[in-house]
Amino acid sequence: MKFKSFISKVIISSLTVGIFLTSIPKVPAFADSFKSVTLGADLSASQKEQMLKEFGVTKNDANILEVTSKEEHTYLGKVATEAQLGNKSISCSYVEPTDKGGLNVSTNNLTWVNDGMIKNALITAGIENANVKASAPFKVSGTAALTGILKGFENSSTGKKIDENKKQAANEELVTTGDIAEKIGQNDASNLMNDIKKDVIKEKPKSNAELNNIVDKATEEYKNKLTDEDIANIKSVMSKINDLDLNYNNLKAQLDDVTNQLKDKLSSEEAKGFFAKLEELFNRFLNSIKDIFSK
Repeated sequence: MKFKSFISKVIISSLTVGIFLTSIPKVPAFADSFKSVTLGADLSASQKEQMLKEFGVTKNDANILEVTSKEEHTYLGKVATEAQLGNKSISCSYVEPTDKGGLNVSTNNLTWVNDGMIKNALITAGIENANVKASAPFKVSGTAALTGILKGFENSSTGKKIDENKKQAANEELVTTGDIAEKIGQNDASNLMNDIKKDVIKEKPKSNAELNNIVDKATEEYKNKLTDEDIANIKSVMSKINDLDLNYNNLKAQLDDVTNQLKDKLSSEEAKGFFAKLEELFNRFLNSIKDIFSK
């Protein structure tokens, strides 16, 4: 009897819970609480639709925002030139914060910035885990990319306001890396800035002299390509990063990840260069044989 009574209670309890749950109004789970997309305000309606399709979202399942040229000038105007910023906002971004997996960044149709530069800047801004895409419907410099990405983070599931000092340092880092990339290449520029940043965060220089020594040592091999102004700009960025008092142990894995990805890219480019030279030598050899037989 006790067993039957127990079973009856379980059944009644289950039915009661079921009725209670079904009586609660269902709240739709919108994906926009997780994903955020920023679109260049100067794109046409069809171009905006094209970008949404590229990012794999619709207006119903992501938080859609616009980035204006004025916003670009607000955040980049102190470090980027008018020629670099232009007067139109074109590049777009997709932001999906995650709980783990680090920063996964990809770019398309951006000529002045690449994924390594953006990832470096996001680390400085304090972003740890996210899937990020920066793109445009046609080739552009991409100066609106970071502005849009940071805006996207602040309007995504995290909803956290990014510290203004971190935001400014990240923007200046991106612009400075873009400037020196024009002289030493994008991957080398990203690698150089990442290496310097690691040393600065780890060593926490106590004076300008200590910080300058770190930068001067790292840029020694590029002294014939970089100007005094370039070096001064790097020091300015690193001084701002040093002032953020970032925790090296917390960022080490992220910084090492950037280094490893850049090494893979550099190795890949070296391999391509090697095979290109090998192909050229082989073609010369074939042509020389043809010349012998033709004679």
